[in-house]
Amino acid sequence: MKLPAKIRGWFNPKANPEKLLANYIATDNKQALALLVEQFNLPLYHYLVSQSDKELAQDVLQTSWLKVMKVKESSKAHINVKSWLFAIARNTLIDELRRQQRWQWQDVEQQLLTGEPLEKTCELSDKLAKFNRVVNQLPFFQREVFILQQEGFSLLEICQLTDESFETVKSRLRYARTNIKKLMGPEL
Repeated sequence: MKLPAKIRGWFNPKANPEKLLANYIATDNKQALALLVEQFNLPLYHYLVSQSDKELAQDVLQTSWLKVMKVKESSKAHINVKSWLFAIARNTLIDELRRQQRWQWQDVEQQLLTGEPLEKTCELSDKLAKFNRVVNQLPFFQREVFILQQEGFSLLEICQLTDESFETVKSRLRYARTNIKKLMGPEL
């Protein structure tokens, strides 16, 4: 049964993630953990695959859930679980990218100035495919804040998640949007 849009906002049959985490930590209840995985696995995977590739995203996702399984501190139960899970996934991804020496530092401006190819195919018929390629060309931190905002995080939540100042996050988001506009050209 599909609920009307007005009801969906306040009637959410999913269990409260903070209560699920508290239950898992206190009792080692695997069902509570399974419900957390069910609720957040896809959004976490989407974030990770948009920051890396399919195989790395799957590996980092598994490692992230293993880290969650090892948490036994009751203080974690009082936090915003979504932000906490994304922070675990983010930090695990950054560690893995550094370990594989795949950390991206080149700026979009430098790519434009040096004439490096920004697109493998000149004629992309699908604007969404081009948009996805453009987003993937952004430097890691710009792409990250853009994607986190698309995942529904507020600027303040992104600040907490990335451990950055409000102004830094705001600047990264502004640069990301500016670079997307530059790279998309008149098609945007």
